[in-house]
Amino acid sequence: MKKNFLLLLFFVLVISCQNTKNSDKIDETISTVIENDLEEEVLMNPLQITKSEKELYKGLEKKTPLTEDQLLAVIPESLNGNQKFGEHAAMKSNQIAQGMYGTAQSNYSFWIQDGAGSLAIVRNFFDSLKFKNQGPADTEYVYTEHDGYKTIAFLQPKIKQNKISFIYNNRFRISLRGPDSADALWSYIDFENLKKLDQYN
Repeated sequence: MKKNFLLLLFFVLVISCQNTKNSDKIDETISTVIENDLEEEVLMNPLQITKSEKELYKGLEKKTPLTEDQLLAVIPESLNGNQKFGEHAAMKSNQIAQGMYGTAQSNYSFWIQDGAGSLAIVRNFFDSLKFKNQGPADTEYVYTEHDGYKTIAFLQPKIKQNKISFIYNNRFRISLRGPDSADALWSYIDFENLKKLDQYN
């Protein structure tokens, strides 16, 4: 009788161990299905942040923003034949440097904004691309691509001022404002000069 009891106890123990293994496999399968469903949901909802975007934003938060001198060194000396007549930087609030060009009747502004650190400069740009907001009456936002860069143009035909912006090296927001069309403004951007930023990526 004692042998039978021990044998029965052994079988119960073996069966319960097998159920635990099956339970673990079931839990693992359920977990995989849930993860796949979540990934599919992100792909189906283009407004959600993707895994690669999350990684980019976390990486930018860990980087130290450039100094005023480092950003100002990248501001071009001339723009479409117009000499620079002024420059300034606002590092504490916006991590931005600006150059001003042209005359009072035909002026241009060029900005470089560093997306490193705690400001959500890059994220805000990419969110704008997703949401495709529109501006007030008599203005227009144009979301397009120029030479492989996703761009946002803000057109103000009434006051003859347009602005085009894009993200360079997944870190720097570059913007150019002036009286010309967005395509013309794009053609004024000196990418050779922007390569000075490559060392900071």
